[in-house]
Amino acid sequence: MRMFRILVTAAILLSATFAHAQSTQRGFSVVLLLGETQAAASGDGLPPAPALRKALNDVKDFLPYKAYRTLDTQWLRGGSTRMKGLDDQEYDIDLIADAIPAVPLCTKDCVLNVIFHLQEVGAAANSSEEYGRSIQVADMEKRRAALVAQLPSAQGAMVQEQKSRIEQLDRQIRLAKARKLIDSRFQMALGETVVVGTSKIGGDKGLVVLLTSVAGGR
Repeated sequence: MRMFRILVTAAILLSATFAHAQSTQRGFSVVLLLGETQAAASGDGLPPAPALRKALNDVKDFLPYKAYRTLDTQWLRGGSTRMKGLDDQEYDIDLIADAIPAVPLCTKDCVLNVIFHLQEVGAAANSSEEYGRSIQVADMEKRRAALVAQLPSAQGAMVQEQKSRIEQLDRQIRLAKARKLIDSRFQMALGETVVVGTSKIGGDKGLVVLLTSVAGGR
C-alpha cells in the first residue's frame, strides 16, 4: 500500500511538472489544412478548434473552400521545420519572428512581426535554377513517355524494370517541379490565430496555413 501511494504521488508530481512546462512554453503553432471546394458530407467542414474556425470565418469571403481537413501540425519557436501533405508530399516551413515575451510581461496588445515561407521540398532557389530545371523536366517527361509506350510490349522481368524506371522518373520530375508556395510578411497580436496564406495544389484542392502565437508564463 505504501509503495502504491508513493507511485501515485510521483505520478501527480510528474503531471504537475508537465503541465507547468506547457504553461511556460512560448512559440508558434503551425497548422496545415487541405481546403476543398466541395462541401463536407456533414457539418460545415470547419476544423473543430475554435481559434481555427474563427480565423477561417474571418476570411471566408476570400477563400473558395467549403471543407477543410488537417494534414499536419507543428510547434516551433522560429527557424525551420518540415510538414507533410497529400500523397507523401513534404513542405519546408521557414519562420522568422519577434521573440514571444512571457505573460504577464506582455498582453494581447503586443504585436509581433512575422516572416513566413512555405515551399515544396527541393524548390529552386532562384529563377535561373527554375529555368534549368524546366529543361530537365521536359527531357525526363519525354523519357517517361517512351517507357510508358514500351510497357505493353515488355515481357517477364522487363515489366517490373520498366515500371521501376517510370516510378524513379516520377520522383525526379516531382522534385524538379518543386515550387515556392507562400511568401508572407505580416503582423499578429499575441495569442492570435491568423490565416497566413493559401496555395492551389491542383483540381479543387488547396493548402491553407494557419499560425497561432502562443505566450507562456514567466
